[in-house]
Amino acid sequence: MAKKTSMLVIFSLAALFLLVSTGEAAALPGRILDTDGNPLKSRTAKYYISPVVQDNYGGLTAEYRTNGTYECPKFISQEDYSTLDGVTASFWPVDGRSSVRLATDLNVEFHEWNPCPEKPIWTLPATDRATGQRMVRYGGVIGNAGPETVNNWFRIQQSGKNYKLVFCPSVCKTCKAACADLGLYYQNGQRWLVLGGRPFEVKFKRFSK
Repeated sequence: MAKKTSMLVIFSLAALFLLVSTGEAAALPGRILDTDGNPLKSRTAKYYISPVVQDNYGGLTAEYRTNGTYECPKFISQEDYSTLDGVTASFWPVDGRSSVRLATDLNVEFHEWNPCPEKPIWTLPATDRATGQRMVRYGGVIGNAGPETVNNWFRIQQSGKNYKLVFCPSVCKTCKAACADLGLYYQNGQRWLVLGGRPFEVKFKRFSK
């Protein structure tokens, strides 16, 4: 009788643990998975941001906008060849979680040698007069959520079975920030990451030494 009672207690505890675990998982915002099927990690983990559609262009990188000169800052662009992964990126969620969740405000930091004074952290400045586009570039900071940093916060959201990059910051309740997908703008044979247009669907490949 004692043995049956012990077994019943064990099964009951196991069922309770499963129920609680399932409930906690369901309560969290949606996970983002990398190309290996693992949850996307924040802060020190590094990833290549690659296009879902392979059309002879590669992952995201940073380039000078003026051909043949090195005029800072650098702007976010797409590699010219599909064999190139681009620059590794780290993600810094505003909620400080160790994993990156869907529709969470976050900073994006690139890791490369950067001679410019602007930090290699994404920001979205005002509309460029020459192109009429808001083009993502270096010059942001990590953290300090508020009116002064509202242009530094981006999101990763679901796009069918894939993911897309979005600018729709909620870190400042009184700010009138734009809210749109990030797409690609074509200029002089290069592709630049901009606000608006057809969503640029991406995947995340973990960098390993």
